Amino acid sequence: MNRFRITLLLAAGGVLTACALPNPYSSAPAPVRPVGPDSTQPAPPLTLPPPPPPVIELPEAPVAPLPEVRSANLERLVDGLAGRLKNSAAINEVQGVVLLDDIGNQAGSPVDTRGLTERLRAGLGGSLNFADGATVSSLRQQLAYQGGRADMAALVRLGKQSGADYLLSTTLTRNGGGTSLQGQLMELSSGEVLWSDRVSER
Repeated sequence: MNRFRITLLLAAGGVLTACALPNPYSSAPAPVRPVGPDSTQPAPPLTLPPPPPPVIELPEAPVAPLPEVRSANLERLVDGLAGRLKNSAAINEVQGVVLLDDIGNQAGSPVDTRGLTERLRAGLGGSLNFADGATVSSLRQQLAYQGGRADMAALVRLGKQSGADYLLSTTLTRNGGGTSLQGQLMELSSGEVLWSDRVSER
């Protein structure tokens, strides 16, 4: 009887020990031991560095326009150029009608080129025979212009259509603090430049 009890007690102890062991086929997760003291805290979110500020490209400062040329200075230039042409030997070779082109303004500031052209015409009126202004104005509207001024080929066509034999063209320029007026007298039939000169003033 005692032997039976001992066997029964041993069997019951074995059953209880087996019940206390974890079931390897269970779906419950295995217990995890924390590694460090902060392992229970959630990881902080990743922070990216702030983007660099946008680069704003400022436009370049506009080029300041050149100051307006004084009218008295321009009138002296026109009178000086007319005097140079009247005193040249080329004036004696002109035997026909002359087309006077408007003074080209390349001075970089507003200039009354129409008034200066009329002054040049008046200064040379006793020495040259100019094409009729109304006819020239009408023909100008029929020709192709570039930048408000005809190119040389258009001027030659204009001269021939207006009945002119010569072309007198002038250009106003500025270099440094001085202003220059350059003139050129060309024979339309041959393209020969009979006279070219420049007058300057500071």
